[in-house]
Amino acid sequence: MLFRSVSALRATVGFPVPSWGLARRTARLMFLAWFVALAGSARAQPLGERIPQLFGGVFRTSITPRAFNDVQQPRVADQFRALSAALATARAQVPPPSATGAFRFEFDDASESYVRRSQSLGPNLAERATTLGKGTISLGFSYTRIDFDTLEGTSLRHLHSAQPALSAGFLAELPDEDRVRAEDNILETNLALRLGFDLWFLTAAYGLTDNIDVSLSLSFARARMRADATAVIRDPHNDGGAFFTVDQKGVVVDNLGSCPGEFLCARDGFDASAFGTGDVYLRTKWHLGNFAWANVALAQVTTLPTGRAADLLGFHDPTLTPWLILSKQLGNWEPHLNLGYALRSRRDVSQAQWVAGTDWMAAPWLTLAADVLGFHDDWRDGVNDNVIQSALGFKLNPFGQWVAAGNVQLPLNRDGLRADVIYSVQLEYAF
Repeated sequence: MLFRSVSALRATVGFPVPSWGLARRTARLMFLAWFVALAGSARAQPLGERIPQLFGGVFRTSITPRAFNDVQQPRVADQFRALSAALATARAQVPPPSATGAFRFEFDDASESYVRRSQSLGPNLAERATTLGKGTISLGFSYTRIDFDTLEGTSLRHLHSAQPALSAGFLAELPDEDRVRAEDNILETNLALRLGFDLWFLTAAYGLTDNIDVSLSLSFARARMRADATAVIRDPHNDGGAFFTVDQKGVVVDNLGSCPGEFLCARDGFDASAFGTGDVYLRTKWHLGNFAWANVALAQVTTLPTGRAADLLGFHDPTLTPWLILSKQLGNWEPHLNLGYALRSRRDVSQAQWVAGTDWMAAPWLTLAADVLGFHDDWRDGVNDNVIQSALGFKLNPFGQWVAAGNVQLPLNRDGLRADVIYSVQLEYAF
């Protein structure tokens, strides 16, 4: 039998259990911090517009620097056409702290007291089927750092694009002599990009019944973006074809450095960040039962888009993600499988998600975990289609009902926007 109240548990275990007053004070602090961040999250120019606005958003070129100019979009920005989808997957790789409690107490008839059940401290990034138990409260805090390294296998520090220096329509209007000189000119762009996130989650979970849990996660996010871009017009025959015009943003007319000549280069860049609330996550889990082959639960996670999507801090629209959760304790091992589908709007991109792995109770106070995570978006356009991650982590119970956890994620392929390593730490307290 599970403990039915905080007072009952306090009377039977050997360490103090906080009162509801602590839970209420913690909830007030969570919401206060969240609303302060929400009020300060607006920016003059959203981060999501920074890359498309490099070089003023257009290349202005012609056959002389002061002539009527041709206007083209920088193709380097095309590589980020699926950035929303890539970031959706990146955010899904950092779920709110698991609402599965590390502890579960049962009534022991022999001792006539509540004793802690012998089980692992639970998975890091997945859910197990068991619930918290009626009246149990779990509070959690987590921090994750992501520094992205590649986009579809290409280093973010060495992004390259090439396009004709003058468009076909503009060339067609030129005299034959000018057209012949300029039509083989190429405009090359090199972009060195740094993009990263710091993500914080405050989570509170409550056992409504022995089989139903509800939880709320408030998130905070800091997006960091730095770009250095150089555009160069290459003239294979050095016969004076195309040039940037005087009104091109970032055009180089002195301090040439590696630039081949005046009006043949443009430079631009930025170093910006945004901080504010992320999205809100509402979660419900229902433990269906324990069977010979597995313990089974269903869960529903609803994501409310309270983060500024324009600043890359959250989704554009609400997300509904139903989950099937399977787990089974086998001695000191507890394998698990989570299967879900995130139903999102077209601009956020829906995706199938799964987590498969196991945790191992190395000692009553230490659990080790290993997982493989998969994310598969429904556009199937060759960009961000199949993201596969591995994860290794631990959970540590140093004393009382405190649990500290840490985990790293490593890529198993290079689809999408990826980091070489993702670090996460977590602190949990249950009562």
